[in-house]
Amino acid sequence: MFDVCVIGHITRDKIRIKNQEKEMQGGVAYYATMALKNLGSDVSLITKAAEKDRYLLNDLIEKDITIFYKESQKTTFFENIYPESVDFRVQQVRSIADPFSIEDILDIHAKIFHLGPLTEQDIPLKILKLVSKKGKISLDAQGFLRKIENCEVKSADWEEKTEGLACVDILKTDENEAKILSGKEDLKKAAVELSGYGPEEIIITCGYKGSLIYSKGRFYRIPSIPPEKEVDSTGCGDTYIAGYIHKRLISEDIYESGIFAAAVASLKLEDSGAFRGSEEDVRNLLKYHQMLM
Repeated sequence: MFDVCVIGHITRDKIRIKNQEKEMQGGVAYYATMALKNLGSDVSLITKAAEKDRYLLNDLIEKDITIFYKESQKTTFFENIYPESVDFRVQQVRSIADPFSIEDILDIHAKIFHLGPLTEQDIPLKILKLVSKKGKISLDAQGFLRKIENCEVKSADWEEKTEGLACVDILKTDENEAKILSGKEDLKKAAVELSGYGPEEIIITCGYKGSLIYSKGRFYRIPSIPPEKEVDSTGCGDTYIAGYIHKRLISEDIYESGIFAAAVASLKLEDSGAFRGSEEDVRNLLKYHQMLM
């Protein structure tokens, strides 16, 4: 049994920050899985991509991560444009990989399954129901709130959220996603509303403003940890939740887990690509900021 099994499509990402452009692998499958591995979790990945794009998995293979790969007709291809700063992006989708099926999941077991849909069609409701019988579910809701229209990403509520969220133990959203999913503008009210659907832990990330965690009637305000430099925020949310899951596997302290996650995300923000540090690097950063746990 793995500590964590990530389910999500590896992607081709074209990233344009101001006048600089590059293409690299991405998606929850890449950022969360790499962060979990580098932090020390026993992590596996279920993913799909076109055979010609299988090279996107090379970094994960080099880390000896167990990968359950299924061939897809296409690879999910995102274009992320940051016109002014790393805090705001415009997204376009050029292609989408095949949805996951029950056969992709059947023989895999983990303490926590982290689901990272990138579009509304990636992970059908029947997959959530199946996985919830195998272990705890951590869900990044972003993909279920995306409608793709003429290659552009539009935000919309998740039509199957009542049944879907009933399967989820840990729900992660950003502040805009929380408002759409809950119908509430106030983040505390949004967290309470979302918890009513079933998740025991609600995580709302708010960029430089930190994050808000709600569990069992209690709110936890998690401050952000300023990076030494801001290079690329792509994948920061995936890195945050990877840090949180890693810590929650060994700690009952939600605030401690949130602070740890914030530190992992801060270190990732200082460079392009996935988090490549270690748990020791995270601890050293927390000591530097006197956030001893």
